[in-house]
Amino acid sequence: MRLYNEILKKLGDGESALSAGARYTVLPGRGGYFQGVKTVSEFSSERVILGFRRVVLEIEGSGFIIEKYCDGDLELSGRISEIRSTED
Repeated sequence: MRLYNEILKKLGDGESALSAGARYTVLPGRGGYFQGVKTVSEFSSERVILGFRRVVLEIEGSGFIIEKYCDGDLELSGRISEIRSTED
C-alpha cells in the first residue's frame, strides 16, 4: 500500500475506486497501478485478470509486464486498451 500511495503523490488524482478499498490508476500508454489485489488469475502480454475482495478486473492491451507485486500493490507496465470489472 505504501508503494501505491507514493506513486499517487507523484501523479495526483485520476484514480478509480473499486469496492472494499481497492483502487487503480491507469497511465495512458504506460500501464497502471492497482491496490488491494488478492490474486493474479491470468497473465499474458495481452490480458491480465486481477482478483480483488469483491471485484474481478479483466485488463486488455499489449506489452504487459508485471513490474512489482507486493502486499496487494501491483504495478503493470504496457498499453492498457480496456478494463472490464465484474463483481465476484
